[in-house]
Amino acid sequence: MPLQPSRQARIENILKSLVHHGSFTSAVVASKDGLPIAMIGQTNAAMIAAVAASMKDLAERAHQGLTEIATRDDQGNKIVSRYFLINGDLLLLAIQLPANRPYRKLTNLAIDDIKKVWSNLGK
Repeated sequence: MPLQPSRQARIENILKSLVHHGSFTSAVVASKDGLPIAMIGQTNAAMIAAVAASMKDLAERAHQGLTEIATRDDQGNKIVSRYFLINGDLLLLAIQLPANRPYRKLTNLAIDDIKKVWSNLGK
């Protein structure tokens, strides 16, 4: 009986597809504290996860129920952080992408796939 890929490997495959289809620079799935669960890309994804978690903490002080934050660097590139719950676990998906690149549809699909992997743990 062949071994099933780990949850991390399965999420990394989702991120590879996301980065490829969106022509994004990098993507990371992390815990609410910014600890990376899976990452892919050309930049320091662990740093992006930590920044995304910090932004969420600051923004939630002003507004509960926040699901997305986007920031832009001085070259116009964006970091978008999407927040979602799976079985009581708050996770974030952060992507780095060029300016004016659409991302919502692809990140929605990736989040759906991540939820399936996370929910099917042990199956």
